[in-house]
Parts: sequence; structure tokens; C-alpha cells
Amino acid sequence: MWLSDGRKIVPPGTPTDELTDKDIVCHPGFRAIFLANRPGFPFLGNDFYAVMGDLLSCHAIDNPDPDSELALLKQYGPGVSEEILLKLIGSFSELRAMSDAGTFLYPYSTRELVNIIKHLEAYPEDGITAALSNVLDFEQQQGDIWDMVVSILHKHGIPFGLSQSPKFHHGEDSMRMKCRPNFRSAY
Repeated sequence: MWLSDGRKIVPPGTPTDELTDKDIVCHPGFRAIFLANRPGFPFLGNDFYAVMGDLLSCHAIDNPDPDSELALLKQYGPGVSEEILLKLIGSFSELRAMSDAGTFLYPYSTRELVNIIKHLEAYPEDGITAALSNVLDFEQQQGDIWDMVVSILHKHGIPFGLSQSPKFHHGEDSMRMKCRPNFRSAY
């Protein structure tokens, strides 16, 4: 692997007669774990395998199976009912399958589920609609996609998208920052 300063990392066991003063021999026990999004839209990331595949042993790791995902989500939301967890896991499994089939561009991952569960754990009074809105509201811009997402959630017993918008808390008046007199906005 070439580094930006011209040095090169070479595998252990490279014959010494092939080494130059710009070569760095990799330690035989060296391991690196990279987390990379899949290439292309919506992430516009690099194709990790194309860039690093000849240097590293690359392994794609899928989302966990439902039982493993349930165990993981219980760690993030011990106060969230298993019934809600199972409904969300079922919904997101179906959304992922549709993404893999090309129906959706966005691959609804465990990361989104974790964020929903963390929201429900921290703000149980908000309910599932507000927690889902944090993750799914962008889909409202795409009418057909939105309708499919909402129907999948309904199919799994999640009453999402039934009201115009979830309740939004602006905070306590006493906690709002007071502006200086003569304050002008840049906008």
C-alpha cells in the first residue's frame, strides 16, 4: 500500500533484497477493522474493495439476524418493550429487503434502529412516532417511497404516519437564550 509521502507498506516476509529505504514491513500480527458504507448513492462513498481489496482481506458484514439484533437493541433500550423491538425489527428487515431488491435507495440499517431505540429509551414520553420521525422524515419528500415505508410500518403494527406531524417540544421558556439588544442575524 502506497502512502501519500511516497513510502510503501509491504507484507511481512517480503524478501529483504526487494526492500528499499521507503518500504515499511507490516507486522505479521497487524489487524485493522474499517467500517465503510456501501459504495454509491446515498452515501457517495468510495468503493472500499476496489481501493483496498488487493491489500487487505475485506469482509462484508450484513446486518445481524433478528435474534442478534434483538439482543443488541435490548442493550440500548432496556426500558423499551420487547413487543416494540420486535415490530421495529420486522419492519426494518422488510425495508432492508426492499433496499437490497432496489426498491429503495437507502439501506435501512441497524444503526437507524439503534438511534430509534436510544430515543425511545431517553424520551419514552415522545412515543414511537417521534422516534421514527427522527430517522424517516426525509422520506416524506418522496411520496411513493413514503407511502411504502408507512404501509410496511402499519403491516408490522406500528401506527406511524397517521397524524400530520409528531408533537415537537421547543423547550422551557426559562431555558431559552436571551438575545442582546441590537442583535442582528446574518440571515
